[in-house]
Amino acid sequence: MDERTCRSSGICVCKTGVYGPKCDECHPGFFHFSSTGCRPCQCHNHTSYCHPQSGVCLNCEGNTQGSNCEECKPGFYRSPGAARTEACAPCPCSNSTSTGTCHTDSSGSPVCDQCLHRYSGPQCDKCSAGFYKTSGACVPCDCSGNADPQGPAQLCHPDTGHCLHCTNNTTGSQCQLCAPGFIGDARAHNCSHPAPRLIPTPADTTTTEAPPSPSVSATSTTLTSVTARGVPASTSSSNTSTALSTAATTQALLTSLSSPTDNTTAALTEVSWTQFNIIILAVIILVVLLLLGFVGGVYTYREYQNRKLNAPFWTIELKEDNISFSSYHDSIPNADVSGLLEDEANEVAPNGQLALTTQGNCYKA
Repeated sequence: MDERTCRSSGICVCKTGVYGPKCDECHPGFFHFSSTGCRPCQCHNHTSYCHPQSGVCLNCEGNTQGSNCEECKPGFYRSPGAARTEACAPCPCSNSTSTGTCHTDSSGSPVCDQCLHRYSGPQCDKCSAGFYKTSGACVPCDCSGNADPQGPAQLCHPDTGHCLHCTNNTTGSQCQLCAPGFIGDARAHNCSHPAPRLIPTPADTTTTEAPPSPSVSATSTTLTSVTARGVPASTSSSNTSTALSTAATTQALLTSLSSPTDNTTAALTEVSWTQFNIIILAVIILVVLLLLGFVGGVYTYREYQNRKLNAPFWTIELKEDNISFSSYHDSIPNADVSGLLEDEANEVAPNGQLALTTQGNCYKA
């Protein structure tokens, strides 16, 4: 303070940044009191206050920190080349997928400092290998233990979770099914080819030789005799080939029966069981048809008898010279015949009865 700057009222005129009755304090926004006054705070316009002696900035704004508000707070960044007077922007890093802090790369883009387990990418917004995203979170790929551990690092699609490389003869979105041509339980890792079903054929018979059977010898003799009687050569040759093929099949079947294997026995047993089932089914159908025929016959016979019993019949009784006709419908016993003979000839009788005429009418020409 200069003594000559004191006013007549006794109030001092302070220098820049200095205030107080005696001009002995730095004004807010200034620091470092000296004979030359106080210097402005160096806070890059992020605050108006600093410590009056040290000049450390107080209450930094714009997501900044530091003695001069020159740094960004954790979780915020400032692009390279940006002025320190600019505010810091939030890092694009979620606290659920990363530590929340970031830095800028050579291109000036923000990069998360560290991703949490299961997450990857510059902003920790992608799933690591072996995981896929569902409902905003990364969960492990479910490939039923049939994913190739030596294959690509990405076991399943990062968005759908569908397994990309199934092993152990499996398939499906989660490698939960056996591949076509295989049977078993994929989740138990036992998918395998089904056991072959063997049926006895000439190609499957053993090479053990057996003496020719009487049926084969008889077939050969018959063929020889037929050829000798003058059958054409082509026909004889064709028949001979067919007979020989039949004989070979018969011989192979006899050989397989003489020394059966486990597979042949199982196949023959299965065929015999199928034939047995067919026979049983045929017998059941035949019995049902017979029962239906019997019921139909009984019904027809009863209908026939009922019609015979319900049919009307007439009884004619001859008594001396008078003819008396009576029906089983006539409800008047001991009717007077003489009275009936006196009725008109053209009188119409009741339904179901005969009309009687007089003797004179009966003998008209």
